[in-house]
Amino acid sequence: MIARSKLSVAACIAFWLTAEVAVANTFVEDRREQRNSSLPVFRSVGMLVHPQAGGGGTAFLVSRCYIVTAHHVAIPKERGGVTGNIGPLPGKVGHAAEFVIGPRPAIPGRFVARAQATVVELGNFSDGTFDGMAGDWAILRLDECLGEKFGFLKYARPGADSPMPRGELMTIGFPRSRARQAGITVETGCRARDHGPVEGLMGVDCAFEAGMSGGPVLERQVDGSWLVAGLIQRSMGGTDKLLPSYSMAYRNQVVSVTAFRKALDEVLRAEGKRVLAKQTR
Repeated sequence: MIARSKLSVAACIAFWLTAEVAVANTFVEDRREQRNSSLPVFRSVGMLVHPQAGGGGTAFLVSRCYIVTAHHVAIPKERGGVTGNIGPLPGKVGHAAEFVIGPRPAIPGRFVARAQATVVELGNFSDGTFDGMAGDWAILRLDECLGEKFGFLKYARPGADSPMPRGELMTIGFPRSRARQAGITVETGCRARDHGPVEGLMGVDCAFEAGMSGGPVLERQVDGSWLVAGLIQRSMGGTDKLLPSYSMAYRNQVVSVTAFRKALDEVLRAEGKRVLAKQTR
């Protein structure tokens, strides 16, 4: 990685640290805490940033060489005309960003590893409809296979009789309000509360805020392991008050793994064939 790229990524993270803090949609209590980012599961989660356009969000390793995040995190935003409206640039395969991982314990906003990440698959995302929201996912390939060092998350394969996870959920991410705190932000003990109105979306009572988009939502299995059940998409509404109970008016929405599992299976299957072919030459 050339020095100019390193400096531009550092500048993007600096922007993240000074960005306006957003309050989370939080139900009953804020269960999030800072955890040691070098521990298994947590260490496979990083940030996707756009050194030129600014902004970014959370992303996570799903294999040696691939990451998953939200479409609106993978594709940078632009300000339109004199109105100042913000909208996503047209999504396309081949768009590149920077994936950073391994937060330094003593220096918030600094990471030990980075790699260029290139979009290989995208959902049909639109923020104006629920169908479009279910397409808020992206798969990117890294130019350096950081999963070999940091491990990767396995994902669930729910059946047709399970439209949403029934077990305990865990979220992992980098909320802006904690950008100056060491470690990585983790919440456990939350649950899925509803699903729909289209396939691939569900509401949870985990706390969401800016910066967490694209982060994994995992479900605890009977053997104690964690599998990716979806990714953090958005909050419906916004409030600076602690909400006394779950409310669909302030729904924290997740894109279920069912929305992108087929595409991810195909990408990883093709990668496996390439690796096998290379080994047998």
